Amino acid sequence: MKSDDDDFRIGVPSMGRSVLAPTLALGGWTPSERQDDGTPPELRPGETELGRPPQVPSDLAPLTKDDLAALKVLDNEQAARDVAEAELLLTSDPTGLGWLGWFGSPLAFAFLLGMTGVIGIFLFNQTASLLQTLAAQPEWAQYVGYTGLALFGVCVLYSFIRFLCIYVRLRENRQLRVRGIKELSNRTRLRWLAAAKSAEARNQIEKYLKTYPIDTEKDRKALAKLGLTDEAIARLKTVRVELLDHDKFASTEQWFARFRDAFQSVIDEAADRRTKYWASRIWVVTAVAPNAVIDSGAALFYTFSMLSDLCQLYNLRAGRTGTAVLMGRTFFNAYLAGQGTEWEKLAEDQYDQLFNEAMNAVGVGVSANMVGKIVGKVGAKVTTGYLNRVLLIRLGRYASRLLRPVTRD
Repeated sequence: MKSDDDDFRIGVPSMGRSVLAPTLALGGWTPSERQDDGTPPELRPGETELGRPPQVPSDLAPLTKDDLAALKVLDNEQAARDVAEAELLLTSDPTGLGWLGWFGSPLAFAFLLGMTGVIGIFLFNQTASLLQTLAAQPEWAQYVGYTGLALFGVCVLYSFIRFLCIYVRLRENRQLRVRGIKELSNRTRLRWLAAAKSAEARNQIEKYLKTYPIDTEKDRKALAKLGLTDEAIARLKTVRVELLDHDKFASTEQWFARFRDAFQSVIDEAADRRTKYWASRIWVVTAVAPNAVIDSGAALFYTFSMLSDLCQLYNLRAGRTGTAVLMGRTFFNAYLAGQGTEWEKLAEDQYDQLFNEAMNAVGVGVSANMVGKIVGKVGAKVTTGYLNRVLLIRLGRYASRLLRPVTRD
């Protein structure tokens, strides 16, 4: 049976029980607890009118000044880490030395100094040998040789000075990774930073678009000499107007994709054609060059000419590490071009042997030795010239990768 206590509620009457007054009255204090004058007793620190201290967790207590200062330091450190992480995601390393960390730049400059010393010693020895050979020639041949050698040296020096003047005037390239912006926006913790960095990167490319030299007739003529046709320049102008319209694209990612596919791709195509243009000429010249000095000098001349054209096309220059790698590879290619005369002897013997074996296999032996020597000589020259062409194309594509404002990945 249900008792009265089971349904006991304050102030609710039941059978055989009178209405009970609440135990708390007059501000939460019972009459027995009140003082004689009717005022409630004085509370001690931490007490309430219920007679017990507040039930508040210790970690929810008010923060002190020291706690606020420590939190501010932690927030600053976290913000610095977020910015550093965003820079790593957005900034590309086109040099290919990123896995070496901070050793990349010192190694690149060490490689540049080493190759400068090697090519300097090599050219000095080869030039001294050539001058000694010219001294043994008739007087008229000496004048012709000295004049030709001086003109050739002036051409190489001119190409280097031209490259240096163009290179110093241009703005350094800070290459951006579109994939890094997308990856950064996918991270909830860094979304606020992704928006800020995306806006900063877009302003950087907009500045590049505004300063790209396609407005004056002089600029258009200079670009036309580098392989940009009138149709290509008109396309660049149209795309530039489209990209500078902020209301035309729904997202920054679409804007960067449009820049890469419609503006930068036009420059990439012209740069590839210019690279092959100079590569074809170094093939011919080094194939018919009589000695190592001409081979190395021609490699330097065409390399500096190609790099000058690429910098003008992109209207940018590489960073410090990228420049060191470019110069180191330039001198390395020139050294290999000078060593081609040593390889020609081996290639000539191999071509001669292959030709004689082929003639013997078909039963032809008349004048085979003489023809074989000619084929071997021509084949060796063509092979060394083609190797120099391959090296120059590889260097040109590497330079284009350094100079692109936005990476393809």
